Amino acid sequence: MPPSRIPAILAIAVITLSTLPSAATVIVNEIMYNSPGTDVEYVELYNRGPYALALDGWYLLDNDPLHPKCYLVGTLASGDFLVVAADSTLFAIQYPGVTNVNPNYFNPGGTGFGLGNSGDTVNVYTPGDVLYDTVTYSDGGDWPGEADGNGPSLELIYPFLDNNVPASWEASLVIWGTPGEQNSVYQVDQTPVCQDGARDIPLPTSADDVTVTVIAYDHEALATIQLWVDMGEGFSATDMYDDGLHGDSAPGDSIFGAVIPARPDGTLVRYYAIATDDIGQSDAWPNSAPTEYRAYTVGHEPPALRLNEVLASNVTGITDEYGQHEDWLEIYNEGAVPVALGGMFLSDEADRTHQWQLPEFDLYPGQYLVVWADNDEAQGSFHASFRFSAIGEFAGLFETEDHGNVLISGFEFGRMSADVSVGYQPDDGHVPEYLATPSPGASNAGSPLFSDVCINEFHTTSSGGGFDDWIELYNRGAAVVDISGWLISDERVLNAKWAFPLGTVLAPGEFVVVGEAVLGFGWSSLGDEVVMLSASDSLTGMDFYDYGPQQPDISEGRYPDGQPYWYFFSPPTAGAENDNVVAVPEAAPADAGLQLLGNYPNPFNPSTRIQLSLGASVELSVRIFSVDGRSVRDLFRGTLPAGRHDLLWDGRDDAGRALASGLYLVQGESAGEAQRHKLLLLK
Repeated sequence: MPPSRIPAILAIAVITLSTLPSAATVIVNEIMYNSPGTDVEYVELYNRGPYALALDGWYLLDNDPLHPKCYLVGTLASGDFLVVAADSTLFAIQYPGVTNVNPNYFNPGGTGFGLGNSGDTVNVYTPGDVLYDTVTYSDGGDWPGEADGNGPSLELIYPFLDNNVPASWEASLVIWGTPGEQNSVYQVDQTPVCQDGARDIPLPTSADDVTVTVIAYDHEALATIQLWVDMGEGFSATDMYDDGLHGDSAPGDSIFGAVIPARPDGTLVRYYAIATDDIGQSDAWPNSAPTEYRAYTVGHEPPALRLNEVLASNVTGITDEYGQHEDWLEIYNEGAVPVALGGMFLSDEADRTHQWQLPEFDLYPGQYLVVWADNDEAQGSFHASFRFSAIGEFAGLFETEDHGNVLISGFEFGRMSADVSVGYQPDDGHVPEYLATPSPGASNAGSPLFSDVCINEFHTTSSGGGFDDWIELYNRGAAVVDISGWLISDERVLNAKWAFPLGTVLAPGEFVVVGEAVLGFGWSSLGDEVVMLSASDSLTGMDFYDYGPQQPDISEGRYPDGQPYWYFFSPPTAGAENDNVVAVPEAAPADAGLQLLGNYPNPFNPSTRIQLSLGASVELSVRIFSVDGRSVRDLFRGTLPAGRHDLLWDGRDDAGRALASGLYLVQGESAGEAQRHKLLLLK
């Protein structure tokens, strides 16, 4: 982005964004989520503000809103700590001298909620269910993994850092952590932050220059940010720049970039980044560089592997070698040559591409491999370090590090009831289906579908605006189905948003359409939501579709009706057969002049990057609105070239005032076309 195109108010904001802490006064300051031996979990809160705060009516909760709330009690003075333990008995035994403990506990006797060992979210709410502070931690990636059962807790380095950023945390220097007192890793002159590295081309060819970016900042002063690259002759350093001229988005936004020149096919390119401050402290991305690095092989093509089936609730199905009913997934070689799986990765999170590494194993053409998702690696080579949630989540197979660590095969899935799997049926389906009879280690061809009634078509946006969202269900079976009480939602966790009225039945081959005005909600056209159909018990998933970006006046659905092949339709065919229209393959939407791709992070505090894609050089405006329609920030007006761009918003209005927590909308407009996306500001 040329510097002349950046509005003055934006340029001023982005210079200071990276040094702004979370606006919360009472913050999550320490987390013990997996202690050595008997698990004694706790969360420590700290009041970094100048005044005491009454906490009565506040509560602590993890990422499941259905869990019981842990209410806080009393007043927290400025500079004081409050420990919220999982279980009072266990905590008192391990920490007999700690007295500043909340009288309520978040998992007494296992009746509340625990903190996941592979990652979880700690939320602090004020009265009225207002989210005040949140930390989403992990045991890998940029988070310090030593806190996962090795003795230390997670400690915030300095109370005025952003506590939802991995680089703000370290593993405690003492076993069992420091509940109720200053953290052992406390440090005023902070080390710099180097994180969130990315390259612009997942699998480069010999014609591609590759831009690598990182986010880097220091609360005092940065000295250097360097990209270390090895193309076969050892690592050497090149400077990274935040000037808007090295693929680094806008100048002064703490995003630094450098370009790796094109190399011949077959070249292994390895790289990492290091930020150093003016007193010699440094931080690396990835965390353990240079032992850990990122890489790609020029011209590499991923093998013909498919993540073919997943089971997230195994009650009566197959057992592992220890006789245990565990979650599992299945990998299938649909190609013509054997594939060495060693060094590839499996994950249940789309952005954790290094979660669990597969051992050496050759998968032959037509062969299936079952891996246990039981979070019990000690039980054998094919026991992964994660387990699935029956609420629904992601499952993915990723390439080896040296082959780019790109996604080979994966999908999101919805709520899954006991002994119902999700898998491709037939093998060439575009998306997996709910299967009534799981088939681990074999083809899914003989597995009957779990639900005759399916999501058959939906529509999210029209050029005319208004109530234009709708969903169509279809009975693809041979019997009448009573769908009274069945639920429709745009969220997996909150799946009980709208229920079909009593007496709603679908005959074989019949359709039913429900619109936004009846539902009370609609779907985003950006492809950042899902379409979820559940049974009336709110626990049983019947159908699920994780969709991509949508276009005005074009619907998406199955073709032929009820089959697992998804296409775009113009015009839409609400309540009618889809096979009477011309179908456009899902992978080939029209080139858009403007596409809002969402923002990262979301929710955010204090800042977020709004991502957009341009099919051509265009004039556009990007504005922030409150939910009542008021324009609060004119973020950008001007011309941008074709490609992807990031705009940084600091949560402030046009006058530079910090805005309150809540939901906001970003609108991008070009050539009369407008797109909107939701932003959630948390403080």
